[in-house]
Amino acid sequence: MKNILMGGVAFLAAYIEPIKTALLIFPFLALAISTIFFVYEYRKYGSFLVFRGVVLYSFVFYLLCAYLLVILPLPSREAVAQLTGPSMELSLGASLRHFMEQTVLNIKDPSTYLPAMKQSVFLEPAFNILILIPFGVFLRYLTKLRWYQLVLASFCLSLFFELTQLTGLYFIYPRSYRLFDVNDLLHNTLGGLIGFWLEPLLTFLLPSNEKLAETAYQRGKEVTLVRRLVAFGLDWLFLGGVDILVTLGITIGTGQRTEITNTFWWYLLEVFLYFVCIPWLTNGKTLGKAIVKIQVAEVGRKRIRFTALLKRYGILYFFYGGYSHIFQGIAPFLKSENPYLIFISTGLVVFGFLITGVFFLVMVWSFLRRKRQLFYENASKTYVFSTVVPK
Repeated sequence: MKNILMGGVAFLAAYIEPIKTALLIFPFLALAISTIFFVYEYRKYGSFLVFRGVVLYSFVFYLLCAYLLVILPLPSREAVAQLTGPSMELSLGASLRHFMEQTVLNIKDPSTYLPAMKQSVFLEPAFNILILIPFGVFLRYLTKLRWYQLVLASFCLSLFFELTQLTGLYFIYPRSYRLFDVNDLLHNTLGGLIGFWLEPLLTFLLPSNEKLAETAYQRGKEVTLVRRLVAFGLDWLFLGGVDILVTLGITIGTGQRTEITNTFWWYLLEVFLYFVCIPWLTNGKTLGKAIVKIQVAEVGRKRIRFTALLKRYGILYFFYGGYSHIFQGIAPFLKSENPYLIFISTGLVVFGFLITGVFFLVMVWSFLRRKRQLFYENASKTYVFSTVVPK
C-alpha cells in the first residue's frame, strides 16, 4: 500500500510545478483580461457581476494550468536535439492495446486493482480524460453550447495542445519533446463530454447563466459611476494611442522627436474635438461610452446642444487635466529672480492645487454617496443614461 501511495505521489509531483507556475502568472493574466472582460460585460449587459467575473477567472486559471501541464517541465534545446524517438503516435487504440499488454489488472483478483491504477498505461489515459472534465463543466455553465458543439470545442482544445507538443512549442525547439498522440485527442474529447454531463450535478446550487444574464440586464438599466469610469478609461486609452501614433508619425517624418502631444494646446484640441465635437455629431456618444452603452443627453432636449457639451466638458477637463498643463507654464517663473513673479506664480500654484484637490474630493465623495449626477452635469444641465436593450 505504501509503494502504491509513493507511486501516486511521484506521478502527481510532476504536475505540481506547472500549477505553482500558474499561481505566479495568473494575477498578471487576470489583470490583462480584466479590461477585456469589463468591456464585454458592459457592452452586452451594461453592468458587471462579480460572481460572473469569479467564474470566468476560475475558467481562465484552469485553462492556464492545463496549458502549463502540457508544456512543462521545459527541457533544454540541447537535450531535445539529441532525442531520436518517435514524435507521433497515429494508431488509434494504441493506448488500450498497451494497457491490455502491460497491465497487472486481473478483474477476478481485487488485490490487483490498486497496482494497476498506479501504472502509467492507466494513469496517462485517465489524466488525459480528467484534464478536460472541468472544460466541459465550465463551458456548459457559461455558454449555451449543445453536447455536439462541446465535443467539437473539446477536440479543438485537445488538438491545440497536441500541436503545441508536435511543433516543439511552436518551433522553439528543434523537434517535439513530447509525443503527439491521436489517442490523447480521443481521451481529452471524452473528458470534455463527461464534464458536460456532470455540469448539472456540480452547479445545481449556483445561479443559472440565464438568471445571471437577467440580473445583469436589470442592473444595466442604471448608469453606475464605475460604468462611467470604465468609459472614461477607454476614452483616454484611445486618446493615448492617438498621441503615440502622432508622436511616431512626426518623429519619423521629420527625424526629430516632438513634444507636441504634451503641450496645453494639444490637450485643449483633443478635449474639444473628441469630447465636444464628436458627441455633438453622435448625439452624446464617445468611443468609450458607445462600448459600455451609455450616452450623454441634455435635460428637456432630444438632441444635445454644442453649448451644453462645451460647458460640461470644459468644466470637467479644466479641473481634471487643464490646470496641470497651466502649471507647466507657470513653473519656470518659480525660479525667477523677480520676487513679485515668484509670489504671483506661487499663489497660482497653491490656488491650483487647492481647486484641483477640492475637485477630486468632490468626485470621491460622489462615488462614496453613489450620486448619479455630478457637479459639472448640474452646471451644464446634462446627464448620462443607459442604451442597453435586454434581449
